[in-house]
Amino acid sequence: DKSDLRRKMVFKRKNKQTTLKNLKSLFFPEGGWRRAIEYLSHRIKRLQDSPHRIALGLSFGVFASFSPLFGFHFVLGALLAYVFKANIFASILGTFFLNPITFPFIAAISFKTGILILDQFFNFKNDRNSADTWILDSEIKGLGVFEKFLVEVYFDKFIPYAIGGIICGIITGFIIYILSKSLIDSYQKRKRKRNKIKTKI
Repeated sequence: DKSDLRRKMVFKRKNKQTTLKNLKSLFFPEGGWRRAIEYLSHRIKRLQDSPHRIALGLSFGVFASFSPLFGFHFVLGALLAYVFKANIFASILGTFFLNPITFPFIAAISFKTGILILDQFFNFKNDRNSADTWILDSEIKGLGVFEKFLVEVYFDKFIPYAIGGIICGIITGFIIYILSKSLIDSYQKRKRKRNKIKTKI
């Protein structure tokens, strides 16, 4: 079909992207991070919804980006937005808070916060030492790989990250809600004012 062929020619890149270029674009978008941020800002401004619902959706997306469930941030953000009647598309945009630049900071803060809380309130440091001893005993007894994986990955990494991520995600999401609601409300008021002036002319 000629129309399908023309459509493919229009949307197909002239220069095919290599794997190295695709990887580079994750850290350095073609238009730069400033342009990427401006694009997200533009998309948020164009959303047709109340400032509260848009800001709440953004905050759920940001909250989801602190989760250790990598690959499911879109789903988690959208699910929270659906349950609490927030803007689902805004929640998807909010998950872009996690990107190759912010990931090291989010991961480090979430993990350290989780460790701090678990050590402070649940004596996690002693539990980890006991777990390490149990791993050594298991290896000596010939028990093995699954138990070691469970303790080292799930117990030592996932649980602290999850707990720290929930706390940091709630705090960051709340800040994003307050700031974005004010900005969106201000933008929508200016837009309505401009539209009224245009209709009068």
